Amino acid sequence: MPKFNYKAKKGLNETVSGSLEADNHDEALNKVTAQGLFPIEVNEVAAPAAKASGKSLRKKKISKKISSKEVLTFTQKMTTLVRAKVELLASLKILYEQTENARFKEVILEIYNLTKEGKAFSEGLMRFPRIFPPLYVSIVKAGEVSGRLDSALEQISDFSERDENLRTKIQVALAYPTLLVFVGAGSIFILMNFVVPKLKPIFEGIGRDLPLITKIVLQISELSNKTWWIILGAGSLVIFILYRRKGSDFFKHFLTEFKTHMPILKRLTKNQEMAHFSRALALLIKSGVPALRSLEIATFSVENAKLKKGLEEACKNVASGQTLSRSMETLTTLPNFFTKMVAVGEESGRLAEVLDETSHSYIQQVEYDITLITSLLEPIFILVLGVVLGTIVLSILLPTFQITQVIH
Repeated sequence: MPKFNYKAKKGLNETVSGSLEADNHDEALNKVTAQGLFPIEVNEVAAPAAKASGKSLRKKKISKKISSKEVLTFTQKMTTLVRAKVELLASLKILYEQTENARFKEVILEIYNLTKEGKAFSEGLMRFPRIFPPLYVSIVKAGEVSGRLDSALEQISDFSERDENLRTKIQVALAYPTLLVFVGAGSIFILMNFVVPKLKPIFEGIGRDLPLITKIVLQISELSNKTWWIILGAGSLVIFILYRRKGSDFFKHFLTEFKTHMPILKRLTKNQEMAHFSRALALLIKSGVPALRSLEIATFSVENAKLKKGLEEACKNVASGQTLSRSMETLTTLPNFFTKMVAVGEESGRLAEVLDETSHSYIQQVEYDITLITSLLEPIFILVLGVVLGTIVLSILLPTFQITQVIH
């Protein structure tokens, strides 16, 4: 049973302290009151120990094993609690108790301890840049300054939810083609390593030359039968390494470069990047973050190296006194449509709203590209798998016809 330390008033002038056991904080309060005392402070004994572990956690780098969905859920629940006028420390404690991911529990505990020490909520978030990026922290900080933390958290929730929905749409669109590839590869593997080798003695006993296609398939089958464990082991190792390195900078850079050089994925990736950047910039400006700082923070969220470098140059131009639109006009990496929309937004004084509309336009293009890619990939994969499997089946049928002719 958890232990609680308490400090309470006994009469008007005497202050007493002690400890007791209780199932929860409310029960501890009731026990203190039942002793005829007026509780001033009741704290769980585990909190200081947890605090010590929290301090050691500051020196430890939290690995990227906390998903974006978990961060979104945390933000949504925090928004609900803050809107319900629940104190920040109490909200963090509730979320700590409800979180199942052990790593995320450590993070929330560290933020709780820092907030308890008197530091701002945004300072606690800042300790974990891989989980709470500068965009997240800046909006929370703006909400703290304006006294509208609930509004800031709601905006972050909406932003993260849209991003998550777009990511899910892409994953769902690619799920069926991926399944086709795995099922097709599995079928080919079984045929080449288990079916064709059993038919080889029958084909060799025909007493005449086998068709060329059958010879080729038999040779490939023989090679595969000898080396399948090497291929399977190498494939498993590659998948394991990619899984372990999926959150690393190297993997992100490799994936970004691959997507930017693939004709089909190039436009989809760029539109997705521009949608995210537009929405991030709009959210920051809407939250009251200065234009230059908004541009710097939104640039952090860009993955494309060329686009990021161009935007960093734009930040320097804005710092020297240029407007956003003017600083972006010289960037060849930015679409002309985007720079024109920024200029329209600045001239009308509705930059945040215009950027929101621009983001919506890019999202529509992304959804169109997803539909197009899916409609192209499915028939291509089906055709390729059909040709490969058809070739293997034909290589089996042709000698079978020869055997039938010999019998007749």
